[in-house]
Amino acid sequence: MTRPVGKHLTHEEHAEIRRRLAAGEQPSRIASAVGCRVQSVWKIRRAILAGSAIAAQPVPPERPEEVPPADPVEVARLKTQMKALQGENKTLLDRARKAEDLRAGLFGLTETPPEPVAFRTPEGGNPSAETIVLFLSDLHWGERVSIEAMDGLNSYSLDIARARIGRYFQTVADLATKHWTGPPPARLILILGGDLVSGEIHAELAKTNEAKALPAVKDCASHLAEGIALLRRRLPCPIDIVSLAGNHGRSTLKPESKEAVETSYDTLVSDFLEMALRQRRDVSFYVPSSVDALFPVYGFRLLATHGDRIGSRGGQGFIGPAATAARGMKRIVADYSARSVHLDLILMGHFHTAMQLEEGFVNGCLPGPSEYSRDGRFRPAPARQLWLTIHPRRGVTTTRWINVGVPSEGALYAPPPPDRELRPRWRVPAVSVPAE
Repeated sequence: MTRPVGKHLTHEEHAEIRRRLAAGEQPSRIASAVGCRVQSVWKIRRAILAGSAIAAQPVPPERPEEVPPADPVEVARLKTQMKALQGENKTLLDRARKAEDLRAGLFGLTETPPEPVAFRTPEGGNPSAETIVLFLSDLHWGERVSIEAMDGLNSYSLDIARARIGRYFQTVADLATKHWTGPPPARLILILGGDLVSGEIHAELAKTNEAKALPAVKDCASHLAEGIALLRRRLPCPIDIVSLAGNHGRSTLKPESKEAVETSYDTLVSDFLEMALRQRRDVSFYVPSSVDALFPVYGFRLLATHGDRIGSRGGQGFIGPAATAARGMKRIVADYSARSVHLDLILMGHFHTAMQLEEGFVNGCLPGPSEYSRDGRFRPAPARQLWLTIHPRRGVTTTRWINVGVPSEGALYAPPPPDRELRPRWRVPAVSVPAE
């Protein structure tokens, strides 16, 4: 047992410690056997090694170091500082308490976080089948785009148009079957949104088109018929076709408001298409006499129009065609609101730029960028078409842009290299002012 603090070792204890140290025992065992602190044993051992006579004498008690009297001025300063810190601490505690009261009173929050909410799983039921809406527009069948004039960016011809429309229908069939989840689609609505043929509305088109309007109408209709037949073979749902007239398909030199649909080559494409598919009972056609097509999907009112008669033109400034299209959609909404018709979604083409706006969608095109868009310095947009799915309760649930170009048709469709650097390889030195 260790002796009380302050009691010194006797001469006998000193002798016993020296004897045990000479025998080679460990200081800790000696301290336990004698009943003293191990520090005392170590001190005697050091004294023995140093040859000092201190080991033969009892260790005198250490006197506490005398503390000089405190300066009264310093004491007063420390007391003042302590009071200030105590006051600051009290202020912080009050603020923390008030913050907790504010959480509990104003926001209804408690000190302990609430238990996580367990959301109720909806009751099981039969999933609802969705409807596919395809907006196919601005095919410009018969137009030729020179890859040399486009600096290798894009090209377009009759062969490329046939290949792209084939990729389009094949992709639609794959998306609706291989990559489809849930019940099979209940319905497919194909909107032919105008500008199906290039036409001869401009002198340069009449000079450079690969096919004139009537041969282009026949060739375009045959390929569309084959694509629709492919969809019908792959999909177990009826197909509704909505046909609209665009500006490139007109048979007049200038746009005319009177008989705009009846005199359009786009309507002729639809007529040929209906004749080719007349034996199929599950394919129906809707060709409105107006430039707009208004039809319901599960109670949602959709309006499709080409986009050249929306009451808005221009808009190729910094924002591009987005402002013009958005302004035109607003005017369409106002027009139909005056007729007490609420529109849920607007679909249009014409601008060759795929985008989603507040009121609806603007479709892309099949040719991609051309010499006209290059001269206008419009941002090159790849050839793509719009795909939508509509749920009976949720509305539009899926939006896809089907790209139909391949790298052999232009550099615009080539994927970026995997080792493309994130930073420029060369840096331009900053311009500095020469020293005088």
